[in-house]
Amino acid sequence: MLDYLHIENIAVAKNVEIEFNDGFNVLTGETGAGKSVIIDSINLILGSKASKELIRHGEERATVTAFFSSLSDDLYGYCDDAGIDYDKDDSFVIKRTFNLDGKNIVKINSQPVTMAQLRQIGSMLINIHGQNENQTFINKANHILILDEYSNIKNLLDEYSEYYAKLNKKKAEIASLLEKNKQTEAMLDLLNYQIKEIESAKLNDIDEEEKLVQLRTKLKSAEKIIKNSSNVYKLLYKNESGISASVLIDKTIDSLSKISDIDSSIEDMILNLKSFRSEMIDIAERVADLANFDDIEDPDKQLDIIEDRLTVIQRMQKKYGSTIQEIIDFKNDARDKLKSFENGEIQLDVLKKDYKELHKEASNIAEEIHKIRVSSAKELSNLVKESLLFLDMPKVQFEIKVVKNERDGAAVLSSKGFDDVEFMIATNAGENLTQMTKIVSGGELARIMLAIKSTISHKNRAQTIIFDEIDTGVSGSTSQKIGIKLSAIAKSSQTICVTHSAQIASLSENHFLIVKNILDGRAQTQVKLLNEKEKIDEIARIIGGIDLTDKQYDAANDLINQSKALLSENQ
Repeated sequence: MLDYLHIENIAVAKNVEIEFNDGFNVLTGETGAGKSVIIDSINLILGSKASKELIRHGEERATVTAFFSSLSDDLYGYCDDAGIDYDKDDSFVIKRTFNLDGKNIVKINSQPVTMAQLRQIGSMLINIHGQNENQTFINKANHILILDEYSNIKNLLDEYSEYYAKLNKKKAEIASLLEKNKQTEAMLDLLNYQIKEIESAKLNDIDEEEKLVQLRTKLKSAEKIIKNSSNVYKLLYKNESGISASVLIDKTIDSLSKISDIDSSIEDMILNLKSFRSEMIDIAERVADLANFDDIEDPDKQLDIIEDRLTVIQRMQKKYGSTIQEIIDFKNDARDKLKSFENGEIQLDVLKKDYKELHKEASNIAEEIHKIRVSSAKELSNLVKESLLFLDMPKVQFEIKVVKNERDGAAVLSSKGFDDVEFMIATNAGENLTQMTKIVSGGELARIMLAIKSTISHKNRAQTIIFDEIDTGVSGSTSQKIGIKLSAIAKSSQTICVTHSAQIASLSENHFLIVKNILDGRAQTQVKLLNEKEKIDEIARIIGGIDLTDKQYDAANDLINQSKALLSENQ
């Protein structure tokens, strides 16, 4: 429940603190005292849009802080999933600050959270029902949600939602495959052509292009290679004069050997020279091999063959990849696609079979949901009619219509099953049941909403329910009965009501007075929890207006005593 609310710099609320209690809490005050500011501040805690117009004139920022306790397992479970820290033995604190520059800071238990997270958590903490909120009950789209809340079928709906999501996914897969199959014939021809063309190029060696380029370069430089390779061979190893680098090294080694017994380091020199000689001979022989063109019968003809082959490779590269490896990969990928297309009809049959099985499972669950809804709709309709009778609407007929959505004799599944749910009502005797959108009277709509809300309040996710001026358009005994209904709701959920009704206020367990005073030359809202005497004074003011008389005080006292008696009778 909501334990504590602190409002700072919002409109006329410079610094307001309210300590709420469980049970039935009522807020009263003169028009313009700041009751709407309290509701606006609570809405900010629930994630509503923060307008800089709400910030008190002359201030840079506004802050709303709320403390909650005795929270639901659903909320703790959401916090676990969202990574939001909490301590079950301590208060759950939401703080929201917004500045004139538009900056918005939201923290839960001192931990920053997103607006989406705040709205989700807020929906589990507080429900606010005001004049605008009545439209929720008119909107047909919400009727199925209200019925399901009463029916207590969350687990069944979750199970259905899983199947429905799988069904939609399978449906999308089928549509994608059908679209793909439309292009199958043309794609098959293209893939077969690409594979055949690449295979005809016989690109089996990924290094073939590099080798061909090297060989082409060698053939074009044959004369130069032969001439210079011969020079290198003669200089390093053998020539007609008998003087080469290797011969000179041999003579050097021979001379060093003759003095090797004089200095031990000479042996290392000899070893190094022998190593140099071996490397030179190896280089000479390798260079000689470069000049060997004996295996090429006709170099010019071989050059033509190489150029033709490189042309084939380059043509393939322009179409299928910059390297031979990429071309081979393209071919393999084309083969995989070809296989996929060829198996398209088989895949389509499998997908359709899977879809049919999923549809059957989803339909079975939807049928179970439908039966529960039909039963719950009848039960809830009777309970609402009883409440409406109590709320001085004896001639009102109320019925929840649950109809299967069908097309060509088959049920049409949607995200909530296959049901169409709508609240039907007739407010006057002799009238036919009609849609709730036909209701004009705000007072009638408020009582219908209250009748529904009081019936399902014990199943509401939120543990605090706020009613903002639910007494609009009603008075006298009807207001008193509305108060009794609110008191009944307060048995299962903390209930807060902003009201102008003395009858409703007289039934409160905790009565808060909202006043606007002039402090330091500025209007400021203040909130005070009234004691018994102060409560009588406030109710007398509501009854009598400005100049109060003893009779009005007596009437207020009598009303409170009467309300206590009525509560005892209706418990």
